[in-house]
Amino acid sequence: MRNENLVFEDKIFVVKICFAIFPLFFAAFLQAQPAGKISGVVADAETNKPLSGANVWVTKTLLGASTDENGEFVIRRVPPGDYLLRISFIGYRTEQIRVQVQRDSTSQIQIALQPSAVQSETIIVTGSRQQEDLQRAANSVSVVTPAEIRRRNRFRIDESLQSIAGITLVGENVNVRGGSGYALLGLGASRVLMLIDDVPVLTSDLGRANWDILPVTEVERVEVLKGAASVLYGSGGISGVINILTKRPTVTPSFSFRQSAGVYDEPSVPEWKWTNRTLYYYRTDASYSQTFHRLGLRLAVSRHESTGDRDRGDFRRWYFTGKAAYRLPDNSNLALFATYSRDARGFFFKLQDLNSPLISDTQDRVNLDGTAASLVYNKLFSPVFSTKIRLSFNSQLIGLPSELAKDFKPALGFSGEAQWNWLPHPAHSVVFGVDYKRDEAESKHYGTHRGNAISPYFQDIWKLSNIWQIHAGLRYDTYILVGDSAETQLSPKLGASYNFLPGSILHFSIGRGFRSPSIAERFSRFRSRGGFELKSNPDLQPERSTLFDVGLRQRLGENVSAEVTAFWNQYDNLIELDTKNIPVLRFLNYPRTRMRGIETQFKGRWWGNRLGLETAMSWMEAQSLSDDPASGLKKNQMLPYRPKFTAFVSPSFSLGPATLEADYRYVSRYDKTLQFPEEVPLKNWDVRLHYRWRQLGLQLGVKNAVNYNYAPVERNIGEIRNFYFSVNGEF
Repeated sequence: MRNENLVFEDKIFVVKICFAIFPLFFAAFLQAQPAGKISGVVADAETNKPLSGANVWVTKTLLGASTDENGEFVIRRVPPGDYLLRISFIGYRTEQIRVQVQRDSTSQIQIALQPSAVQSETIIVTGSRQQEDLQRAANSVSVVTPAEIRRRNRFRIDESLQSIAGITLVGENVNVRGGSGYALLGLGASRVLMLIDDVPVLTSDLGRANWDILPVTEVERVEVLKGAASVLYGSGGISGVINILTKRPTVTPSFSFRQSAGVYDEPSVPEWKWTNRTLYYYRTDASYSQTFHRLGLRLAVSRHESTGDRDRGDFRRWYFTGKAAYRLPDNSNLALFATYSRDARGFFFKLQDLNSPLISDTQDRVNLDGTAASLVYNKLFSPVFSTKIRLSFNSQLIGLPSELAKDFKPALGFSGEAQWNWLPHPAHSVVFGVDYKRDEAESKHYGTHRGNAISPYFQDIWKLSNIWQIHAGLRYDTYILVGDSAETQLSPKLGASYNFLPGSILHFSIGRGFRSPSIAERFSRFRSRGGFELKSNPDLQPERSTLFDVGLRQRLGENVSAEVTAFWNQYDNLIELDTKNIPVLRFLNYPRTRMRGIETQFKGRWWGNRLGLETAMSWMEAQSLSDDPASGLKKNQMLPYRPKFTAFVSPSFSLGPATLEADYRYVSRYDKTLQFPEEVPLKNWDVRLHYRWRQLGLQLGVKNAVNYNYAPVERNIGEIRNFYFSVNGEF
C-alpha cells in the first residue's frame, strides 16, 4: 500500500511542478509600459533627521521602496498617472500624499513623519506573504523592533520575544499559545517556524530552531505571527511563525558596533556557591556596510564568551554574517545572504543532589555549528504582477552531549520556492506559489533518511470596502519520507478584519495546520551515560491542528494602543516526549488536546513621551481532551510545561537623553512537568539606565535585580543576578 501511495504522490508531484512553471510563461508575455520615477526624502518632522528604513508604497500596486540611511528612496518603472503614496515607519504616524507621474520624468517629493508611540500602522509581510498594514491584518501579528532589542541588551533572538503576549520560553523552546513543551536533552521538534528573510531555517533532523544562528545586531525587525500560519508556511508553523528580517546594505559607508560586558553576583543561598572565581561574560558585535554602484554589501562579525553562572555553563561563540544585494539593469534584483555560527559550550544537566543546584551531574561539552544561506531573485513585470524565486541551504549539527554528538553528521536542508504576487483588481491582492524542501539526516542513532516536501499555496486578500477586508487561503502539503511513507493535508484558512469605528478593528482567523514528525522524533534511539534510554517510534502520526482566534485592536490617539485576543486551538496527535517510564523515553502522540485562552497587549506614552508603559498578559488552559493509556494522560489533565498565567510589565521614564526602564516578568508555576514538580513561579526584575550622547548609546543595567531563585525548567535554576555595561554606536 505504501508503494502505491508513493507512485500516486510521484504523479501529483509532476502536476504541481507544472502548476509552478505556468506563471513563468505567463509573465514572459507581459510587456513593459512607458514609465517614470518617484523619488524623495523621508525625515522626522520634529528633528528633521532622515529616517532610514521607512516604507514608501504606491497604493493599489506592487510598487514601493524603502529609504536608505539618508532617508532617500527611488521607485522606478511607474506608469504615467495620478497615485496615492503611503509612507510608514515604526514609531511614526503613517502619512499619505498624492503624486503625479509623467513619462520619462522623475517626480520629487519630501515627507515629514510625526513621531507616534503606536505601531499599529506598521507595514508587515509575514501575515500574508505580501505587504499589508499591521492594523488591518486578520491574524494576530506582533513586531519587535531593533530599538527594543538594543534597549534590553538582548543577545539571542528568542530572548527578544518575551515582551509579546502568548509567548514563553521553556528552555530553548519558544512556546506560542501552548503549542510546545520542554525538549529534554534538546530533543523534540519546534511547532514554531523560524524564518530568516522569509526563508525557513529549522534543522532537518530534529526540526528545531537554532535561535543563536544570527547575531541580534543584524536584525531589522522580527515579525511574530500567531495562529493559523500553516496555510502559507506549511509544516513547522503549526502554532506560529517567527520571521527575522535582516538589515540591508547601506548606500554610503557605515560602521556600527556594540560592546557589552557583565559580571555575575554570588548566589542568594550561600551554600550554592560553587567557585571562588569571578564569573563574567562579554560580547562584541561589529558590522560594515557600503554600496558599490549596483552592488550593496553588508558584513558582520560577533564574539560572545562567558564563564557562565554555574558549573559547565561556560561557552565561546562566533558569528559571521554577510548580505549582498545586486540591482540588475532591468531593475530586478538578486540578494544573497549567508550566516555561520560556532558554539562551543559546557553541557549543564541536573537531576540529582538538589543541595548543589549549580553543579552539573555530568562533565559533557557541546559543539553546535550552524550555517544558513539563501539566494533570492525578485522581478517586477508590471505594477500589478511580480515574482520571487528562492533557493536556500541549511546545515546544522545539533547540540547534544559529546558522547552522542560524535555519532551525528550535520543535518542538511535544501529548499526552493517560486512565488507570484498579482493584483487582478483594485479590490484583490493575490499571492500564489509552490515551495519544495529536502531533508537529509544521518546518524548512528537513527540511521540514514531522506525526506521531500512540496506544497502549492494560494491566498487572496479581498478589500470589500474601506472597513471590511477578507483573507482566504489554501495550501496542500505533501511530505514523502523516502522508502517509508507519504503524508498529506489540505489546509484552508479564512480571516477578516472589520474597521467598525475610527481606531477600532475587529479581526478573526480560522485555519487548519499540519506538521510531519521529524526524522529524529521517529527514529532516534540511544542510551546515554547518565542512564537515559530513548526508544524509536517509527509509527508516529503527523500532527494536525485547528486554530481559531478573534480579537480587537484599539488605538486611542497617537500615544496609546491596545489589543485583546481570545484563542482556541485543538491539536490531534500532538507529539510529546513520554517520560512515564523514565529513564526510558520515547516520542508518542497525544490523541486530542486543546489550548484556549485570552491575551492582551498594551503600549502607551504620556507627558511629552517622558512616561511610558508596556504590558503583555495572557491566561491559558492547555489540557487533554481524552484518556490516553499509552502516556497515562487523563481527560482534562493539564499538559506539561504550559503555564496558566504570564505577565510582562515595562515602565519607563525619560528626561532628555537619559531613560530609566524596568522589565517585570511573571510566569505561573507549571501544573504539570515531565517528572519533578516545580514549587515557585517565575518573578524576574531587570532594571537599566540608558544615556544617548551624540552617536553613542550607553547603558548600565542589572538582570534578575532581586536575585530571585526560580526554575524555568525542572531542576534548572534560572540566571543568577548579574550587572552589565554596554555601549553601541553607528558611524
